[in-house]
Amino acid sequence: MSDYLVTYDLADGSPDPHKPFLTAAETEGLLYVWQGQSYVSRLPDTTVWGVFRTTSDAIAAFDRAIEKAERKVGYSIKLEKRCTVKVDDTTVKSDRRKKPEARWTGASSFETSRLHQLNDPYFK
Repeated sequence: MSDYLVTYDLADGSPDPHKPFLTAAETEGLLYVWQGQSYVSRLPDTTVWGVFRTTSDAIAAFDRAIEKAERKVGYSIKLEKRCTVKVDDTTVKSDRRKKPEARWTGASSFETSRLHQLNDPYFK
């Protein structure tokens, strides 16, 4: 299993597809909060990451999240761009970062990131 980072652009629509997409992405294992060595950080807008066996698995999770978001917004969301990369050596600089809180610390960096994304008001 490896970390994969996905950057993307969704076309604007009404209602806006971005929040429904991020909610659906979390259920598919794609997060916008990243745990590095010292901090949990908010990734740049329209960037998510997850832990998958292959690039194809990461893309499939992303596509499932789009489909779920489409059902929520009631229209077909246009994916304008997407770049999916396997992460090897990464640093994140973010204006939204903090030390991980023990109450939202999981068994892995992914689980710690997920718990902060779901529970920490700082990342809402």
